[in-house]
Amino acid sequence: MLNSKRYPSLVIAIIVSAALILTGCGLTTKPTKNTTLSASIPVDGGLFRFGMISSPTALDPAFLVEVNGIEIAKELYDGLIRYDPNTLEVKPAIAEKWDYSADKKVLTFHIRKDVKFHDGTGVNAQDILDVWNRLAAKATVSPVAFPLEPIVGFAEVNSGAAQTISGLKKIDDYTIEVTLKEKNAAFLTSLGHPTVSIYKLEAAKKAGQDFGTPASTPETIVGTGAFKFVKWNSDQDITIEKFKDYYGTKAHVDQVVYKIFKDESTALNEFRAGTLDYVDLLPPGQSQAIIQEFPDQTIKTITFTNEFIGFNLSKAPFKDNVYLRKAIAYAIDPQSVVDSILSGLSTVSNGPLPITMPGYDKDLICPSFDQTKAKEYLAKAGYPEGKGLAPIQYAYNFNQTNQIIAEAFQSQLKEVGIPTELKSMEWGSYINAVQQGDTQMFRLAWGADYPDPDNSLRVLYTKSQWGMNNNTFYSNPQVETLMTQGLEENDTLKRMAIYKTIQEKLVEDQPAIWTFNTTYLRLFGKNVHDLTISALDQKDMRTVWLSK
Repeated sequence: MLNSKRYPSLVIAIIVSAALILTGCGLTTKPTKNTTLSASIPVDGGLFRFGMISSPTALDPAFLVEVNGIEIAKELYDGLIRYDPNTLEVKPAIAEKWDYSADKKVLTFHIRKDVKFHDGTGVNAQDILDVWNRLAAKATVSPVAFPLEPIVGFAEVNSGAAQTISGLKKIDDYTIEVTLKEKNAAFLTSLGHPTVSIYKLEAAKKAGQDFGTPASTPETIVGTGAFKFVKWNSDQDITIEKFKDYYGTKAHVDQVVYKIFKDESTALNEFRAGTLDYVDLLPPGQSQAIIQEFPDQTIKTITFTNEFIGFNLSKAPFKDNVYLRKAIAYAIDPQSVVDSILSGLSTVSNGPLPITMPGYDKDLICPSFDQTKAKEYLAKAGYPEGKGLAPIQYAYNFNQTNQIIAEAFQSQLKEVGIPTELKSMEWGSYINAVQQGDTQMFRLAWGADYPDPDNSLRVLYTKSQWGMNNNTFYSNPQVETLMTQGLEENDTLKRMAIYKTIQEKLVEDQPAIWTFNTTYLRLFGKNVHDLTISALDQKDMRTVWLSK
């Protein structure tokens, strides 16, 4: 699907339509009442105050499993490539260029010679090998090492049988060679994930288990990004500051403070008080009122994000009982939630890919709200009218929106005879419980790490990802074979046809209920300019600036 520079035209057209840009004094594509976009001249300096709901679980690249950690880490660490924030095309970063072999199995990356760590020392090829070998190592137990899986020798390092990835070689101080097991249409694109970004391993080792935690210091988090780490006050805020020796386009603002809130209402009140420049999530049910209150300061962002209710297939009651899973799929009414709770901001999902993702099948038919069918499948599952079915635990990470949605689904399930118990948890504890299989039914939103259907399918529904990203513990040998074929196929149309079949089989097996294609409402200050929000839902702190 990819060559060494850009996406095929079919894919890029879809991606461009999904990208959203914050520009001028507004997050819209037209000037606000306060300024003319073309007349805006960036101003350097200032502190950008970013309102973030819930604390990141880690800033260690090997453990970037959730959106808030990724949001900050992408500013601290650069990888070999990056995504153009407007189009999501693959662009050079630490690697200034790359070449494919004739059989497409070997990539040679040429490293820039002017890249510096935040301590002022230079970056070379060995630094990349060291960081990637640490990510792959069995002792690291990284849940997000999947971008490196296609490399020859990854499995041996991941199992502990080897110390270094045999398919990863240093040719000279500024050239590395990567040998893949098979042709892989998504590999280069996946290298934009911050988990494979570059940091100073020697400094991280000194920190030990404290690396990437609130106990970190500027001496232990030594990255390569446009910003460097300053401090992390647990559950309060994280501060980063402009790296003046950055090799790329330097940031305008001097510092960014990510102020951490437990709920959306508190963050909104802080914004009203003038202590925030941007709020990432807003209270449920208040969207229209907020738009009226701040008519030139809101934006709806459509992202590569798909929310779903996952079933733990490793144990009762969902193991080997697809009928029960189908019963629940027919019993819930996501459209009513979109209309009444989400103020129409999201759309109902019809499958495992978000609507903006290349390969999305708009004609895919999933179970939709039908209480009669729900009762039929409940009887087929062995629980006529719910008799004999113990309450099912529905777990979710707490925020106001998730709480209200969970209560709505609980009520809908009760109407057809399916009892549930709600369990809300703090984000870090929740992720651990889901990955360890300590839940029965759970809510997650998967935001794509890179703009390729592989990331929303193989990573979530193959056996190699059990207990890491595949938290339903689903596996189907036929689907696994199709996933491999999808990666090896370079013809775009044929590749998308494979992913269409995968989506159909996933719907048939129902390891999850795909509920919403997420649309977010964001709020920003009148003095905020040129903040880019990509379809990956990443905000680029390098471009944002504040008027005086």
